[in-house]
Order: sequence, then C-alpha cells, then structure tokens
Amino acid sequence: MRCRLAAVLPPLTLAAVLLPSTPLPSAETVAAWPQWRGPSGQGYTDDADVPLKWGEQENLLWKTDLPGSGNSTPVVWGDRLFLTCSAKNGDERLVVCVRVADGEILWKQTASTGVPAGRTHQWNGYASASCTTDGRYVYAFFGTPGLFCYDFDGKLIWKHSFGVFVSEAGWGTAASPFLYEDLIIQNCDNDGPRAAPGGVRAEDVAPAALVALDRGTGQVRWTTPRNQGRGFGTPRLMTVADGRVDLVLNGPDGLFGYDPKTGKERWRCLRHAGGDQQKFGEPMPVNDNERLYVASGRPGPYQIVKLPGDGDVTKSHVVFEGVRRGHRDVSSPLLVDGLVYAADDNGRMSCIELKTGKEIYADKLSAGGAKSLASPVLLRGKILWLLDDGTAVIQEPGRTFKVAGVNKLPGGSLDFGASPAVAGGKLFLRSQTHLYCIADRSKP
Repeated sequence: MRCRLAAVLPPLTLAAVLLPSTPLPSAETVAAWPQWRGPSGQGYTDDADVPLKWGEQENLLWKTDLPGSGNSTPVVWGDRLFLTCSAKNGDERLVVCVRVADGEILWKQTASTGVPAGRTHQWNGYASASCTTDGRYVYAFFGTPGLFCYDFDGKLIWKHSFGVFVSEAGWGTAASPFLYEDLIIQNCDNDGPRAAPGGVRAEDVAPAALVALDRGTGQVRWTTPRNQGRGFGTPRLMTVADGRVDLVLNGPDGLFGYDPKTGKERWRCLRHAGGDQQKFGEPMPVNDNERLYVASGRPGPYQIVKLPGDGDVTKSHVVFEGVRRGHRDVSSPLLVDGLVYAADDNGRMSCIELKTGKEIYADKLSAGGAKSLASPVLLRGKILWLLDDGTAVIQEPGRTFKVAGVNKLPGGSLDFGASPAVAGGKLFLRSQTHLYCIADRSKP
C-alpha cells in the first residue's frame, strides 16, 4: 500500500505541514485526520484496519445525533473529533467536539448567532467548510461570521471577521481553512462589492483574496488579492518543478501557485474564457511527480499540466485540455497509479489517464441515481465513494470499472455530503443528522 502511493504523495509529512510553536504530540504517534481530505490533502490513508463492509447491523461502533446539519468533514486528532453544524436557516453556527472512543459530544460552542445568513444552495448549506487542527487548537470557518479558533477544551482563543461574503447566485461559502507553519490560510473568493446585496456597504464586503493569519493570535499576516469572483476551492501544498513546495489553489479563473510564507503569486495556469460555465474551480488538483490534473467543477474544461515553475504557464505547460460533459463536479478527484478517478454530481464516474488526458472509461456508481457530492478516499487499496443517500460504493482501481462491494446507511437525497475521514482504524461518516463511526467489531 505504501509503495503504491509513493509516486503520488508529495514528500511532506503531517509534521512538516503543522509546525507548532511549542511541542505537541508527534503526528507519527497520534491517529490524525487533521484537515479536509486527510494528512496528504488527497484522500489517501494507509490504515489497514478499517473494514470494507458495514451497515447499521454490521461494524457500526457508534452513532451520534448531531445538534445541527452540515456538510463539513469530521477532522480527528487522537481521541477528539471536530466538525461544524448549523441551524437549517443559518442563524446559528456551531463547532462540536466528539470523543472518538464512544461518540459522546464533549462540548459544542456557538460560534455565531444572529449574523445574517445570506443565501446558500441546498447542496451546500451553512456549515460546509471543514475544520482543521494542529493538536492544540481547532479552526472553523463559516463565511460571513468569520474564522474561529478554539482550544481542545472548547475555549474561544480568537475570532476574525473578514466581512460579508457575497455570492451573487446564492451558493454560499465552502472553502476550508489550511494550516502552514505558524499560519492559518483562508480562501476568501467571493463576488465582491459589485454584487453586494442592498444595505451592504462596499467596505463591509470580505476581500476577494487569499488571506493568511497568525494561527496563535488571528492577526492578518498577508493578503493576496484574487478578484476572480465566487469560488470554493481549498488550498493544498504541492511539490512542483525543481522540488519547490507551493501553496496551490484552484479557482474561478484557473489554477494558481503561491509562496505559502508570503502569499506572493509564483505561477498561474488559466482555463479558456467562456463565461460562467468555465468558472468555480472547487475540485482540488491531484498530481504525481510529473503532471497534475485540474478541473473547473462545472461541465467544462479539465487540464493535464506539466508541473509548473514560474509565471504564466497556460501556453507552455498544458499537455491536454478536455471537457467534462454532463453534470458538475462537486467532489474532488482521486489519483491512483497514474489514473484519475472523478465523479460528477449525477454519480457518473470517469477514469482518466493522467499522462495523456484520455478518458479510459465512464460508468454510473449507482443505478439508483444518487449524487456524488463527497470526495473519495483510497482505503486499503480500494476507492470509497460515499453517495448522498448513504450508499458507499467500494471500487477496485484499474482500467476497467469493477465494484468490489456496496454498503448502505439510512438516508435519502442530499443526506450525505461530507467526505469520509479515517483515523486509528476507524471510518467516520457524517450525514445531516448523525455521525457514524465504523470499525471492525471483531477486534478488541
């Protein structure tokens, strides 16, 4: 398993990404899924103990009622799990801490109440951005209410308001915060003052920018304007040309690379202009040691790009550009052994060869019409797709479509939008109403 992933994981450990100011438990000794898509930011796990079969009567360790709805992924550090919840109308936003051993809610804090919720889409909601944690603090982002930092006992350490997040079409916000050394970095893409609703002053609108704050104090350290309109992408670290590590963010206009220490733009790869259908850019890019795959998220272009170095690489580094037809990609793709697996919201999964951009095959993950909104994880060498009705499809990677198993938790349309999390031999799945912990019940 480790050998299979060596070519696709960047040479960064969790400890290299999360550098605390004072000693914390080593990431090598703590079961951790500290951010959206896990330690790698790519959905990989080498956990060999999680079962591949489960249901309400099989390998369900515990099930916990949640105090609100949401699509944020659970994040885990040792015996603590964190997620966000919201009242259905968005008037109240919560940060929740759960004990991993038994699912007991240890604390829940009201981060925001009474802040105008604004509009959002039914696929999104008001608690879609996942928390991130460094083992001492947990950070939660809710858009207009701001970014919040709590310690593990639920004490509020600081909060920061960026301003009003404007979504002209009413999609809301979803970008998760990201930790780098002593910084907490937040993508603040939004439609800006030009689309501000009535009564909102231009100066009260959040900056359409990438913003880094001191993770201990919440003070702004750098701001890099983007001004691309609304976007939902979460940044990740990527090793690019000559072994340099960049902060890479997919967005409305294309893929951009930044110096994570200063926020200075290092390179950009733009998508062809074509109006709103080309924009959004929420799927996270995936890469090996030579190329990367990036998609717009709408039924529009995807690109295969040679690992960039500096400047505008749109003309020099794009190896292939194709079109994702059908429905939009809400989930991010997974790269395994040179093949990219990407599913649209209609549950149509495509297998694309990273070297050439060629689509090898496409097939439906489920005959029932369930949506694929959560991002997949690679678990015990197999791909786990969690569909919105609680169906989990276990796929065997390869150049032909092969289902290795199907599991089901109770749910209907749009009940499961959060991506899975894996830590310490446990699989955590979150619906709009419950948190599930899956583990091998035959083991002590």
